[in-house]
Amino acid sequence: MDRTHELIEEILGKEEGDVKAYLSAVLRVRGELPVKGGKVQCVQADSAYGDVIFDFINKARGIVKGSFETGRTGSGEAQRFFFRLEGEGMDELLKAVKLGAYACDTNPFLGEEEGLRSFVRGLFAGGGTYTLPGEGERGYYMELRIPDFDETEDIRKRLLERGVNFESSQRRADSLLYTRKSEEICNMLAFMQAGNCAVEVYDLLVSRNEAGRANRQANYLTSNIDKVMVKAARQVEAIEFLLARGEDKEEDGETLAIWRARLENKTESAAYLANLLGVSKSKVIRRLEKAIEKAKQKGM
Repeated sequence: MDRTHELIEEILGKEEGDVKAYLSAVLRVRGELPVKGGKVQCVQADSAYGDVIFDFINKARGIVKGSFETGRTGSGEAQRFFFRLEGEGMDELLKAVKLGAYACDTNPFLGEEEGLRSFVRGLFAGGGTYTLPGEGERGYYMELRIPDFDETEDIRKRLLERGVNFESSQRRADSLLYTRKSEEICNMLAFMQAGNCAVEVYDLLVSRNEAGRANRQANYLTSNIDKVMVKAARQVEAIEFLLARGEDKEEDGETLAIWRARLENKTESAAYLANLLGVSKSKVIRRLEKAIEKAKQKGM
C-alpha cells in the first residue's frame, strides 16, 4: 500500500529546521530553470501533490519577495500543480538555495545534521516513494530521487554515519537512494523526525513478525505435539515408578525438584519446566532422561 502522501503530509506538518536546505532539495528534484537567449527566465516546479507546491511557496515567502504564479495542468493521475517565479524574487530564491548561478561545488546544506535532515525531507517531498505491505502482501520500500549521483553517494555516506543504511543506484536522468528493508525504513523515518509514520511501520513490522511466529509455532506444535506428549507421559510414568519404590532417596534436591515439577505439569515442555524452576533446559532434559533410564534399570 502506497503511504507516500501520508509521509509527505507529516513532513509538511512539522516546522522545518533548515528551510533553505528543504527548499533547495525540493527544487533539485522538481525544479526547472528555463533559459532563453542565454538568460534564465524563471524558476518553476511542479508536483502531483498540490500541498507540496503551496507549502513550498509559504516557506519561500519568508525568504524572498515577489509574486508566485500558480496553476495546474492535466487531470486525473496526470494532474500536476505548479508555481513560477520571475525577476528579483527568482534571483533571491536561487541565491538562498544555492542553485542556478549561485550553485556551489559541494552541497552546502549537508555539513550539519539539521541541514542534512531538512534536505532529505525535501528530497522526499519533492520525489520520494514509500510503500508498506498490504494484507497478505510483501513490499516494504522507500526511495529518494536525486539528480546527481556523486551527491547521492555523499548523502548515503552521511546517512550511514547516522545509522541509516540505504543503497544507491543510477537510473537514466536520476540516481536513487532506496531500501527494501523494514528496519532501515524505520531508521530513516526516525532520522526524518516522521514519528507517526515510524510508529506505523514499526507496529506493522511487529504485528507481522508476531503473526509469522504464531504460524510457525502452530505448525511446529501440530507436527510435534504427539512426540512431546508421549515423552512427557513416559517421564511421569518413570518418576512415579521410582517414587513408589523409594528410589528417590539417593537423588539430590535439584533432581527431585525437577521430578516434582514434571509430576505437577504432566503435559508441559522441558522449556516450560526450566523457566518455572530457573534452571537450564538442558539440565531439565538430562534429569528427566535419567529418571527413565533408572526406572528401566529397576524393572519398569
